[in-house]
Amino acid sequence: MLPLRLLLLLLLPLSACMRANLLSNTPVVQPPSEARQAFDAATAALRQNYLDRDTVPGPVVSHTPQTQSDGHFSVTVTPVRAEAQPWNVWPDGTARLFNDAVGYLWLVQLRSVRDVRWSPAHTRLAVNDTEQTFFPVAQADDLLGHLLQGAKWETRVGAPSNLDLRMRNADDFRRAYLGTDPRKGDREGVLLFPAPTRNLQAVAMELTLGVWSEGDGVREYRFLFE
Repeated sequence: MLPLRLLLLLLLPLSACMRANLLSNTPVVQPPSEARQAFDAATAALRQNYLDRDTVPGPVVSHTPQTQSDGHFSVTVTPVRAEAQPWNVWPDGTARLFNDAVGYLWLVQLRSVRDVRWSPAHTRLAVNDTEQTFFPVAQADDLLGHLLQGAKWETRVGAPSNLDLRMRNADDFRRAYLGTDPRKGDREGVLLFPAPTRNLQAVAMELTLGVWSEGDGVREYRFLFE
């Protein structure tokens, strides 16, 4: 049997080796980079401004659909909320794409025996008075710039986020947006008028909807909601 002193001398290098190995396997927590900190701050602001459920009450107007008919053609419009739409639901309770603070959303239903199409250039929304007039976005993707920019940040920084996933799940919204291609029969779609809704309490809204129809050209239809 080895003397105790000799045994301790033999064990000392092994103990030091084990200690060094343990320290080398201990993960070192590095502080987040400046790019990651900037990404986190920008994502938090984006989420608050565009995705968190809006706390401002919606327009204080009637939400009963209104219809106008013109011979072969009829149009029905209804103010709706973006946060209540099926294409805008996300598992964590936020809006998938954008909240109600982005602007005023309308559901439009067209019915015609001739080719008709929506005319963005002849469409506008007056809120409370005619001096506060807003214009619609012509294409759905024009409303997704915040998600596209966030997805680019996500890729560049390599940080975990779901902005790219939200962007890739926007097809239902694209299909729901009112198109501008001529079509006969029934069609339905939404329109959005970007507006500072958090700073504007709507108590009256006048929607002017421009519609082109075969044989008649463009006509404007006005709907007053109070």
